[in-house]
Amino acid sequence: MKTRKVKGFTLVELIVVIAIIGVLAAILVPSMLGYVKKSKVSAMNSNAKSLFDAAATAIVEIDSEGNSLTPTDYTVAAGDGDQNFYKKIRNFFASVDELSVASVRVADMAIVGAFCSDGTYNGGYPTGSTTDNYTSFTLSDACS
Repeated sequence: MKTRKVKGFTLVELIVVIAIIGVLAAILVPSMLGYVKKSKVSAMNSNAKSLFDAAATAIVEIDSEGNSLTPTDYTVAAGDGDQNFYKKIRNFFASVDELSVASVRVADMAIVGAFCSDGTYNGGYPTGSTTDNYTSFTLSDACS
């Protein structure tokens, strides 16, 4: 009588492999969550830098046209305030429409600071948010 050798893994071997994968996942997932938060905060700070640069370029264009802006805070994500300023910013930073809040502070025809938010994570430029203050970070913090 011939015996057939069945190829494959036993149930015990499969359970051991699954247990090892479970332990590794339990160790890695919490550490990965910190990296996700840091990357989202960094993305908001980067968006704020792009908004700052776009607004600075828009102000140069407005000034070269002989116009001026009132020194104030402009919320540019919704297109509030000066429509010409909003359109010029949008030409240089089209992603401004994807942000829930995007604000810039203008003083003496110069950008003092920029602030961006996606609803959860906030960022700013020239002073950026950190993983400790990203929920309470404001335009005033970005300008200080």
